[in-house]
Amino acid sequence: MNHLANAGHWLRLFIPLCLLMTPLISHGDNPLVSHVYTADPAARVIDGRVYVVVTHDQDDQSDYSQLVDYYLFSSDDMVNWQDHGIIWNSRTDTSWANLAYAPDFIERNGRYYLYFPDGANAIGVAVADNPEGPYTDPIGGPLVDRNTPNGNVDWVFDPGVFIDDDGQAYLYFGGGGPGNARVIRLNNDMISTSGSAISIDAPNFFEALSMNKRNGTYYLTYSTDTAGGLAIDYMTSNNPTTGFVHRGTVLPNPWENNNNNNHQSAVEFEGQWYMFYHNRAVSNERGDSTYQRSINADLLSFGGDGSMQPVNAGPSGVPQLKYVDAFAINQAETFDNENGIETAPASEGTLNLEMGPGDWVKITGVDFGSGATGLDARVAANIDSSLEILLDDVNSQPVATLQVSNTGGWQNWQTQSVDFTEVTGVHDVYLRSTAGHNLNWYRFTGGSGNGSSSSDSSSSSQSSSDSNSSDGNNDSNVAGSIEITNDWGGGYCAALTVTNNTSAPVEWSLSIEIEGSITNLWNGTWSQNGDLLNVSGAGWNNTLQPGQSDASIGFCADRTNPPPTSSSSSSQTSSASESSSTSSQNGDNLASNGGVESGLSNWSTTAGDLSRSTDQSRSGSASALISNRSDTWHGLTFSPSALSNDAEYDVSVWVKLAAGAADATLYLTAKREDDSDSSTYEEYSRVAEATGSASGWVELSGTYTQSGTPFEHFIIESDDGSASYYADDFSVIGETQDGGNGGVIDHDFFVGNITTSGNVRSDFVQYWDQITPENEGKWGSVETSRDVYNWSGQDQAYQYAQQNGIPFKAHTLVWGSQYPSWIDSLSPAEQAEEIEEWIRDFCQRYPETAMIDVVNESTPGHAPAGYAERAFGSDWIIRVFELARQYCPDSILILNDYNVLSWNNAEFIEMARPAVEAGVVDALGLQAHGLESWSLSDLEANLNRVADLGLPIYISEYDIAETSDQAQLQIMQEQFPLFYNHPSVVGITLWGYVVDRTWVEGSGLIYDNGTPRPAMTWLMDYLGR
Repeated sequence: MNHLANAGHWLRLFIPLCLLMTPLISHGDNPLVSHVYTADPAARVIDGRVYVVVTHDQDDQSDYSQLVDYYLFSSDDMVNWQDHGIIWNSRTDTSWANLAYAPDFIERNGRYYLYFPDGANAIGVAVADNPEGPYTDPIGGPLVDRNTPNGNVDWVFDPGVFIDDDGQAYLYFGGGGPGNARVIRLNNDMISTSGSAISIDAPNFFEALSMNKRNGTYYLTYSTDTAGGLAIDYMTSNNPTTGFVHRGTVLPNPWENNNNNNHQSAVEFEGQWYMFYHNRAVSNERGDSTYQRSINADLLSFGGDGSMQPVNAGPSGVPQLKYVDAFAINQAETFDNENGIETAPASEGTLNLEMGPGDWVKITGVDFGSGATGLDARVAANIDSSLEILLDDVNSQPVATLQVSNTGGWQNWQTQSVDFTEVTGVHDVYLRSTAGHNLNWYRFTGGSGNGSSSSDSSSSSQSSSDSNSSDGNNDSNVAGSIEITNDWGGGYCAALTVTNNTSAPVEWSLSIEIEGSITNLWNGTWSQNGDLLNVSGAGWNNTLQPGQSDASIGFCADRTNPPPTSSSSSSQTSSASESSSTSSQNGDNLASNGGVESGLSNWSTTAGDLSRSTDQSRSGSASALISNRSDTWHGLTFSPSALSNDAEYDVSVWVKLAAGAADATLYLTAKREDDSDSSTYEEYSRVAEATGSASGWVELSGTYTQSGTPFEHFIIESDDGSASYYADDFSVIGETQDGGNGGVIDHDFFVGNITTSGNVRSDFVQYWDQITPENEGKWGSVETSRDVYNWSGQDQAYQYAQQNGIPFKAHTLVWGSQYPSWIDSLSPAEQAEEIEEWIRDFCQRYPETAMIDVVNESTPGHAPAGYAERAFGSDWIIRVFELARQYCPDSILILNDYNVLSWNNAEFIEMARPAVEAGVVDALGLQAHGLESWSLSDLEANLNRVADLGLPIYISEYDIAETSDQAQLQIMQEQFPLFYNHPSVVGITLWGYVVDRTWVEGSGLIYDNGTPRPAMTWLMDYLGR
């Protein structure tokens, strides 16, 4: 269950220093639990911990008739979870129930109430004085069944308990399809009901009702049927029983669920909301059935309008809220991850680990403070054993080994100790058994820790930023609103919400005014006529029920191209109408930050005061303002990317005079660097002029041909020497300057990215035009056990590429890391057979793979595949490429490595040359991690040396690890054009793009809610996306 990452080794030089100075934020592994199968989570916050009670799927069950008991887990850091064991069994703890389907529980007046369904026929209630129990059945029969007034639903199960601020408690229940959702009031004793159940109209309802309240709004989540995509949807109301409006999907169904539905629970803890749910990730990996499930948790955020933002479900989990105190007594059954262990009740209380040979647990984020020098462990064994202590990597060398002496029995407990060389800082700790023993608790000795401090590892939640919106309607029956979710100046993406305002179902269509030209729209059918977007449903969302809203539709638009029926003008001046269309433009947009969304980068003045105004903007959130002018030549300047001589550019900027200013003429002028003749002003070229007004925005647009001295900047001036004015949406469309290689480069290649935490985000194709699975395609992820394959993660990325018409790039076939460990035990002949079988099976399954990282990190000292060398001898690289060509004849075959652009340039070239000269390699892949401090001249020199090998180059893993927005932006502006414009570079793959979900901390480009960092805004502008 470990989240595997492509660990480029350059980072390893720096990690120890980071642990001593600025601790990295740790994340937990999803699923949360892997030593037992768990499902249907119900989460509550109790005394500073999150408790989750879950259905217990038996290891061998083939249906749900064996669901008889519940497990309980808890955590105070959201990463390391304590196993409290089985707290309820319907067959032994009641006299009437035989099953224990999805539960819920809650605390009231110091007592804990556990609601348990007896299959799908009735719901009972049990009571305890502690979350862990013991629970008793106070009423000896059902609390709710089909005899309950209005309770005769298909499935009487899935209780969801909620206590409102006024003390009134409610029980939500039901399932089986639309019309089967109910809620009933509970009395103050929590074990009896009041009145009749109330029906709830939930579109595409299936089961799993759960209620939360936030800022006075009631949020009712539930699992949808197949028509609803087996997702978790939600509705809101200002009343806990009536008036619900469907708002959309909060949790799309994870692919690991194999087209089975989900069950959810949302909870707020330490200021952050979390969504708990289940999937089949563990059973998929182990080859078990779909009836074995595992619980997960991911961050849940809310938009500024209170909307639940879609949860990005994935294996990387959530940030750790506080570190584990190494010097406290830590229960052994509290851990983040494990391999092989079991838990059982300990005679001394709580649970203990049962550890066999090679079994281990991982405790994430253990704080050793100023230093630990020993370990005490509470152990019991009937044989001699040993306990290894490893740091940060289960395959690392132990820092110490505790020799566990036979204690005379598996529950005869002794505290045994071992000393070791001092360990400081924060580490992930692995405790691994070599023979067999039980472990109850452990503590490190020799120093002092941070107690329960949580400040070092906390991570703030992300929420939507304020956004522009517009409203439109076809008639009074259906209303539409647009919320911009991502804006990069030259374009934007937005969500469209449609609402039925009538008391009857309607088959809806809508006309709404938008800005720019639609480039793609999803979950709807559409046409565009000028500024008017005509949109209707996609079939499944054609009809809106009374009061229903649908927020599934989204679109992206390009501001740099006119709407389909808009007229365009090639004249140098535009009319003074705010609705003037933008000139027709083709090529790259060289105006980075033309929309003033990334501060004032590239904006300046010839004289006067420059400021960024959020009071006025034509689009986005800001514009550039010049004030305190005292002459007509005092103006705003804008500096685009370098312009090529003899190339023509379409230039446009929108301007508006400040309030109170009289109408005045505004000019747009191009300025080159001064030439040697100071008596002339040939360096200045007028581009456009128009009459400006304080009442609306006016476009200055025209064409400019660069020639003569190098280009300097554009100037916006006015014939009124004292007028203040705003400028926004500067664009310069045309050809980029070549990189010194003799001409303008044709950029008909991709700028792609990787999957996010094992999944493809719904916004992927808005930004990227090539996809690579980060870890899902590595041999060790696919064939963990010999001849047992899990292709599901890579299938998802491959199918996404096929559906969206973008290239699929595989990573990686043969690598000395993240390969299946079982291959090391084979003979060379068997290893050769398995390598060929692996390559053959991959190629047969993914015949339309565009590119493959065939061999990865084979430079000596990196991670060459020793098993391949043993199988094929010294020419193993050539042989592996020959096999790839045999089975994937149409794919581009790549030799990929790291540090090639920095430390190991010569070593890579020496390693690669024999395979290149043998003619088996199609292209070279250069990972681009860790280049933040390298000079452009060094990068270019190293890139040119690799290019001398004569093959195309892919920048295969590019990221910029800077938590400072401005630092990341500056590096992106400097480095990306170098790669993009180099004649040998034919594609660029960035290595992750979502903040806190990238391999390298600080390298994310957008937040979970889609808000871009400045470097992302610049990049999308640069690419014209």
